[in-house]
Amino acid sequence: MDTWIILFTVAALVFGSRFLLMEPWLPLKLSATVQQVLSFSAPAVLTAIAAPIVFIRDDQFHLSMDNHYLIAGIIVVFLALITRSTLLTVTLGMLSFLALRHLL
Repeated sequence: MDTWIILFTVAALVFGSRFLLMEPWLPLKLSATVQQVLSFSAPAVLTAIAAPIVFIRDDQFHLSMDNHYLIAGIIVVFLALITRSTLLTVTLGMLSFLALRHLL
């Protein structure tokens, strides 16, 4: 039961913060500095989600050439720098991971 209370509380807080900051008829406006700082939040959250998946295996730091997640992650970083296309990067990254996982 506590999990549902936490889930609905967090959902209400996220919805409330999004509504207050994004609704055009509300007089609340963020400064350019705050908007610039907030532009880094999505990459920070995605990095926090992806880093444990890429680097940790069996509760230990796993940095070796048999870590398919790490190799695919390196490929994806280079693809993102070269292509500048999210869809192409995700598609080729998934294909590279599948190829590494099933062929090597």
